[in-house]
This record gives sequence, structure tokens and C-alpha cells, in this order.
Amino acid sequence: MKIIVFELVKALAPLWRILGADPVALQAIVAVKLTMDNRRSYTALGRYGQGQTGDKNHQFLLILGVYAFFGLFVGGVVLLVPPRTAMFIPLAVSFGYVMMFCAMTLLSDFSSLILDSADNQIILPRPVSGRTLLMARIVHVASYLFAITLALSLVSIGVVTYRFGPVAGLVYLAMALLASMLMVFLTNVFYLLLMQFTSEERLREVINYFQIGMAILFYGSYQVLPRLVDPETFGRATEWQTWFYAVPPIWMAGAVDMLIQPAFDTNHALLALLAIVMPFGGLWFMSRVLGPVFNVKLAGMEQDQQPTVAAGAVRQPSALTQRLSRVLTNSPLERAAFGLIWSITARDRKFKLKTYPQLGFGLAYIIVMSTGSISYSGRSDFFYLFALYYTGLFLMTAQYQLAASDDYKAAWVYGSTPISQPGEILSGAMKALITKLMVPFYGLVAAYILWRYGLHTIDDILLAFSNSLIITMSAALANERRLPFSITQDAIRRSNTARSMVALLVMALVGGAHYGLSQLPYAVGVATPVSAGIFWYLFRVYRQTGWQQISFE
Repeated sequence: MKIIVFELVKALAPLWRILGADPVALQAIVAVKLTMDNRRSYTALGRYGQGQTGDKNHQFLLILGVYAFFGLFVGGVVLLVPPRTAMFIPLAVSFGYVMMFCAMTLLSDFSSLILDSADNQIILPRPVSGRTLLMARIVHVASYLFAITLALSLVSIGVVTYRFGPVAGLVYLAMALLASMLMVFLTNVFYLLLMQFTSEERLREVINYFQIGMAILFYGSYQVLPRLVDPETFGRATEWQTWFYAVPPIWMAGAVDMLIQPAFDTNHALLALLAIVMPFGGLWFMSRVLGPVFNVKLAGMEQDQQPTVAAGAVRQPSALTQRLSRVLTNSPLERAAFGLIWSITARDRKFKLKTYPQLGFGLAYIIVMSTGSISYSGRSDFFYLFALYYTGLFLMTAQYQLAASDDYKAAWVYGSTPISQPGEILSGAMKALITKLMVPFYGLVAAYILWRYGLHTIDDILLAFSNSLIITMSAALANERRLPFSITQDAIRRSNTARSMVALLVMALVGGAHYGLSQLPYAVGVATPVSAGIFWYLFRVYRQTGWQQISFE
């Protein structure tokens, strides 16, 4: 990919001059950035972006394959079924799908590249303008975004080409690439607006919460939107609406629909004009207007990246944390681990980004499944048991992610202190996760189930909570035991997938046994204290973990 991008950058030298950038400097910066990319991981893309070897090109091809698979739904269903006369809305849905994925990718994986202020320190003291640096940053990100867009649109392009000819397929490809270019512009505008209305030291925190919110919105919409779509809409022509001109995916849909119908009228022509002019206009606006302002704002973020006391390295635990730790822990070491995990999980951006979206997704999934057309209305007992055990996955994910950190080298402190029983650190961390994450999340789900299905579900709620803790403890005992924040983000991927599948199988078996007990009188009430006793025993075993059972790999 590096060679293709480099040749395209060279071929577009006149365009860079029009935008006010130096083509030679831009080529050199982009070449270095693409070379350095073989040394980084695409952390926000999960396990697909983190290889065990140094071949990042192979890993990126794997990512593209996954995105192409995601595009099967839009290309194989949304665009394949409707007749020629009713393609406008399906095309808008397909372009909206592509643009949503582009926005998610920009906000999750590439925000660190867009907001990288290290370039300012290294490059700007040289005879390189701010516009050139901004365009190099945009070209760098856009090169990956175009590849991802092509993968997402691959099936759709094939379907459009098969149904309406190769010219229509080429127009669809061009519109998809312009849609991704427009998302680059809108994302940069979004970042600049954040810089205007929040302090530099809070910017990364705001972006992190926005990433979490976007992930929840994306996963939630994946469940909600298909249930809101009227199937008849995809079988009839759409009446023209004035607000179409304000929706970017509809611009691209109008350009393709104009060729498919064909319909060379004023409405389609205006949409096609917007689809072409707005991305290139945004590129010019970024270069001429946003470039200097963006670089000045990025310079103010350098202080946010420095390890200061205000960043929370020695922040004292809150009164609530201290009170909870005194009540829930049994030793000074366990109390210290409780406070450490409570504080760091509130500040570690990657931990929150990998863990918190599942909370929102879980709530959306449970609510939609309980109110939709497949809400198991005839088997409500089965559904709410499924929902209760489903929340246990959140705690398992949090416990799984707890071992990883970008500052894993600080784990030397574990070996430099006179700790004879590291299991107390593990137990304190587990108590913090249960108290801070599991209890509130489970409480929300339990409250919803009580409201929807009645007070008779209390026994099931208590037993499911205890069983979920048993499943989490079983997974913690079966997997490699690692101290909190002691390994790299890449190393955590190497955990055995088979063990995770076994944990899910155990969850299914335990949930099935619970369902069976719920059919017997008083069985759930009798089983609850037994389950609590099993959890207490497993937790005690976990707390007695010795150094020989700890893994640092």
C-alpha cells in the first residue's frame, strides 16, 4: 500500500500546490509516516490490529477482510433486493453505513494520529509550513480510510455493477471515496470545535468519552435501526423532500441514483453537485483555514501529555473510595489494591474505551430484545435469565482488560516491595471491579427486570448475580493470572481463545441449570446460599495466589 499511496501523492502534486502545500515536503512526510506504521498497532480495531509478529501489513489486510465481511449486509441485502425505481433510499442507507464506519474509525483508531502534536516539535522548526504538515497528516489518515472504505464497499460495488453496469459501479466507488473524504473534513472540524470550547488538558478526556458514546450509539443502532425500518420503504420510490439537501449520505445516493434511473433532473443534479463539491471544498477549507489554527491548538496539547501531579499520579482516593475499601477489604495490601484499581480505571482511557461501550451496548440490547418483535413474550422467564447472565460478560471483559496498560513498565514496583501474597492484590482488584462496575450495571438491569416482569423475579436476580460471580472467578482461576496493568496491550491478545469459549460454555450451562431450577418450587431460594458459598470458596482460592502462579508474559 505504501508504494501505491506514494505514487498517488506524486501524481497529485498540482493539487497540493493549489491547496498551499509543498509537494516535495509532503511526499517525504507521508513516506516516513507510512514506514513508521509498520511499528504500531491498530489498538481500537481489537485483536485484528495486534499481531504477534512484526508484519503489520498482513494484519491490515486481515482488518480489510473483516470490513469486507461487514459490508456483506449492505451489499447483499439492502442493494440486491429493491427494484431499479426504488434504489434511492437503499443507496442512502449504504452510504450512511460507510460514513458511520469511517467516523468510528477516525474517532477510535486514528484520533491519535490526527492529534499527534509530536509532529509540530519535529517538523515545524524546519522550513515546512503548517498547511503542508496538516495535508500530510490528512493524506496519511485518508490513505488508510480509503482502503477501509473500499473494503466496506466491495460487495456493494459488485452488486451495483452486476445490476446496473460497470459505469454505475465506478460512480458508486467514487462516491464512497468522496464520502470518506468528507468524513475526514467533518472529523477535523469536530476536533477543532472541541479545542475551542474545552481546555487542552481536558480535550483527550472529552474525545475518549465521545468515542465511548459513539461506540454505544453504533452498537445500539445496529440493534434498533433494523427494527425501525419499514420493509415496504425499500420497495417503492421515494417522494422528494427538501431536507435531503442537508444529509451527506443522500448526496452520494442522489449521484448514483441519477445514473441508475436514469434521472437527469434538477434535484438529482444538485445532490450530485453537493457530493462532488463539498468533499473537495472541505479539503480546501482544511488547508487554507483550519491548518494554521489546528497546529496552534495542537501545540497547546503538549502540556497535557506531560506527566504532572495534576494528571493524577499521586491523587488521593476519594472519601467514598476510602470508606468502601475499609468495609470490603481485609488487609492493608488488599485495601491499597482496591484504591489503586478504583482510581486508575477512572482515568485510564484505553481501559474505559475497551470496557465501557459494552455496558451501553448491553443495556440497549436487553431493552430492544425485551420490547421488540422477538421479545420472548411467551417465555419471559427465559429472557430475563438470559439478560441477567449476559451482564456477567461485562465483568469478565473488565477483568480481562485489567492486566493491560501502556505504562506496563511501572509494574516493576510489584517486585520491589515486600509482597509475600500477590493474591491480595488480585482480590483487591476484583473487589474494586465488582463494586465499581458489576454492581451498578447489574443493578440497572435488575431494576429494569423488576419493573417489567414483577417482584417475583427477586430470587432469580440474586441467584444469577451469585452465579455470574462464580463464572467470573472460574475464568480468572482458569486463565493466566496477571497483576493489574503489568503487560502490554499487544500481549493481552495472546490469551487462549479456547479458555474464553469454555467460560461462555460454562455460563450457558449454569444459566440452563438456573432455568431448570426456576421451574421447581423454592429451588431457586435454596440454591442461592449454596451458590454464594461456592463463590466465597473460589474467591478465597483466588486470594491465596502465590508468586509462582503469576504470569508476566
